[in-house]
Amino acid sequence: MNPHWHRRGQARARPDRAAAFVLGIAVTVWAGCAGQGRIRTLEPGVLTVAVTTIAPSGPYDSQLWIRRYVERFAAGQGLAPKWVVVPFNESWKRAGQDEVDLVATNVASFPDRVSAGGTFSAPFLYERRALRVHPQDGGRYETIADFIGKRVGVVKGMAAERDVRRRAPEGVVIVTTDSFAQLYEQFDQGALDAIAEAEYYALDGSVIPSHGPEVMLIDLHDLNPGEREESVFVVRDATTGLLDALNAFIAQTPFPLR
Repeated sequence: MNPHWHRRGQARARPDRAAAFVLGIAVTVWAGCAGQGRIRTLEPGVLTVAVTTIAPSGPYDSQLWIRRYVERFAAGQGLAPKWVVVPFNESWKRAGQDEVDLVATNVASFPDRVSAGGTFSAPFLYERRALRVHPQDGGRYETIADFIGKRVGVVKGMAAERDVRRRAPEGVVIVTTDSFAQLYEQFDQGALDAIAEAEYYALDGSVIPSHGPEVMLIDLHDLNPGEREESVFVVRDATTGLLDALNAFIAQTPFPLR
């Protein structure tokens, strides 16, 4: 063997190996940076989320379903959820105001809820309007027209409020509260004859159980006849990457989690 040829071969091999080593490091660093920068949240590593309660009332509470759904999404993105409790009314504006990365207050995607700096996600469920009454009163009432002289409670700013104000005949007393907790308290105390709320449906049309036998829902109808009232998250536009990641998660993950 020619020793000079052998040394020349080694000389050629060393730069090739060095180049491959440098390239490998570059790819690793790039991949790490890409993963860290995929979603740029208000607080690094944290997904700040607006909700209407920090302690959902029980297994039928839609805020519990939403909380679990967001937790699953956040875990998949390597983010820790941070919950910020807000009133429902105008909660959809908080993403665009840079208060939170995500609004998860069960916002219906009405055109008049679009606000600068925030974008609706894909829908994850839909609802139909209803009135909650005590089971013993089920035979007394069928529609909102049967509540003349009675007190019907709504949460300020919710679709239920606009529905009742649109449909209630003169003489129905509409009582407004800031939260469902206040509404249910008054209902349980007998201060309200009915509560305006919703029946929940998965996107495939199946009912999502939202109450036990102690509750009766009457007067089920679409808010706008023939249209699905779809619920969405509101995503802060400046939280780059979040909207695409969340929409992909919704497409792959039926709501609620089973």
